[in-house]
Amino acid sequence: MKLLGLEMQVEEIVKINEDEQNALLRTFAKLSTSIRVEIMANHRKLVYKIKQLHRETSISVLSYSSLLLAIQIHKTNQDKANRLNISNLSLDEIRDITSKKAKVFLNKKFRKQTKRERLLSYWAIVKTLKYDEKFSFRKIAIYLKKYHKCDVSYSLIAKIWDNLENKRI
Repeated sequence: MKLLGLEMQVEEIVKINEDEQNALLRTFAKLSTSIRVEIMANHRKLVYKIKQLHRETSISVLSYSSLLLAIQIHKTNQDKANRLNISNLSLDEIRDITSKKAKVFLNKKFRKQTKRERLLSYWAIVKTLKYDEKFSFRKIAIYLKKYHKCDVSYSLIAKIWDNLENKRI
């Protein structure tokens, strides 16, 4: 087998393109820590299985590929659990599914970011636009909405600007 690029090696192992890989990684980032740890435990098991099939591939490519596969397996299991018809399942299977769904429910992050917290995560951009580009607060609000999907009012930006930049806490 000729030596392929890293991207080709990963695609050959996991059988999904780069866009789908990126989507899986975004899904992984949104999961709670406990589920990520569980996926990493499955990842470790998959590395050894994949290594038997692809002996010539480097361990870093195998590790990355097995992470993608572990995320994909978790996502597939979640999709199955969401689509299952419980009328033809045994009581033990229903208990297992309910337990998994309850675990996912409890691990969800209930508290959404407030607009203030979200705006503060973009504060470096706000300062750059205000100082370097000489944007008004209205233009900054439009920019954040258009390019960062952060819908905040210009008055909130001005209020926070006064508190942080003018040191009026």
